[in-house]
Amino acid sequence: MKPYTGRCWRFGDDLASDEMIAPNHVFEYDPKVLRSHLLEGARPEFSQQAVSGDILVAGRNFATGSIHSHPFLALKDMNVALICQSVSRGPFRLAIYIGIPILIAPASVIESLKDADQLEVDFSSGRIRNNTSGQVHNVDPVSPFLLEIVTSGGGLAYARSITGPEGVPNA
Repeated sequence: MKPYTGRCWRFGDDLASDEMIAPNHVFEYDPKVLRSHLLEGARPEFSQQAVSGDILVAGRNFATGSIHSHPFLALKDMNVALICQSVSRGPFRLAIYIGIPILIAPASVIESLKDADQLEVDFSSGRIRNNTSGQVHNVDPVSPFLLEIVTSGGGLAYARSITGPEGVPNA
């Protein structure tokens, strides 16, 4: 997987799924529509200014509260990756299943990444280079198996890649 190189979009602790996309959009599934609502309450400029390769950086309890796929579908459509201090199992699995690379980093790393810093993040090695400050951090990388799911395009694409046309595993 190529490293992500882009802007750091910095958020604090306890960024709830319902803050990422408001609950009144739960019956929308088109990623292009969802994208326009992503973080509209917290950072209205995000959906218009974030570009492919950017990295959303959050503190503790990322995607807390309701677990739904909408914010992750929008992030994947934008090709925006994630770094956070902590996330519960449900949103972590959802990010991987949808095909979004995610790293977990300690508070000291999260605190050193400032909004609008230019980052280069290698998810396979766990290397985070802040091109603005010159700092380099190494955290636990995404496991090779989970990285394979992400690079396949998500869980469904990965499953299709290891099965034949009849849904039978490739030998």
